[in-house]
Amino acid sequence: MALKPPSKLVKTVRDLIYWLYAELIARAAGFKDNYGFVISRYKKLKSGEMTWSSSIRDHLKEWEKGKVCVYCGSEKNLTLDHIVPSSRSGVDPRIKEMLESTDNTVWACRQCNSSKGDRDIFEWYDKDRVDEIPKLVISKFLKLAYRLHETQGTLDLEDPNMDGVLDIYDLGVIITHLIIKRSKEARKA
Repeated sequence: MALKPPSKLVKTVRDLIYWLYAELIARAAGFKDNYGFVISRYKKLKSGEMTWSSSIRDHLKEWEKGKVCVYCGSEKNLTLDHIVPSSRSGVDPRIKEMLESTDNTVWACRQCNSSKGDRDIFEWYDKDRVDEIPKLVISKFLKLAYRLHETQGTLDLEDPNMDGVLDIYDLGVIITHLIIKRSKEARKA
């Protein structure tokens, strides 16, 4: 999350998710601040020449680490944390299924899980600590965000939270905002 996405390339939610995943690839490969490497991976992801890792790979990475809190490393009092709180699923059964799946969970100690509460990962870490979010959590979040936006038909929005900037905060805001909005609309119908 260190490099500012170029506005001429990254214009939509879809583009942003590809950019952030390209940054994640660069971070994992030891090229965190290498703009050329990130651009290369972004273009390959966007063109379909490269795809992101499967959720199975994420699960294998979790099991390789062992049963520890992904946030603090504790091995005691572990629970499953929903990266995007399942309580935000609204009434759409497709969204509910995604948010209740293992693709949206990580091991967390009770203390971290309780501290995070009903916030998504970016609300909990806040702007000052975004670079501290574990790679596995970012990986799972971005894949889930893509599927959620795809389901909601919002992948091509340009600035979901209407703050004048397309950034990581547009992903969480649009997911939770649209889920809540659509849930209210569905109840009225």
